[in-house]
Amino acid sequence: MAIELTDTDHAILNLLVEGRCTQGYIVDKTDISRQHIYNRLNVLTAAGYVEKIHNSTALYELVNDPRE
Repeated sequence: MAIELTDTDHAILNLLVEGRCTQGYIVDKTDISRQHIYNRLNVLTAAGYVEKIHNSTALYELVNDPRE
């Protein structure tokens, strides 16, 4: 599933390329609303670019960087 990446997606991917991140960490580092980060992480997960690896902490990791 190919998606058109938003500025928020790029901000998320820039952090995840450095390593695993929690949703809260992404919110803190980007100053983007928690709801918007949550929505975009769901889109990136559905597209297969990102995987949620720990539910209770909302820890994510990059599976496949669509920018490459």
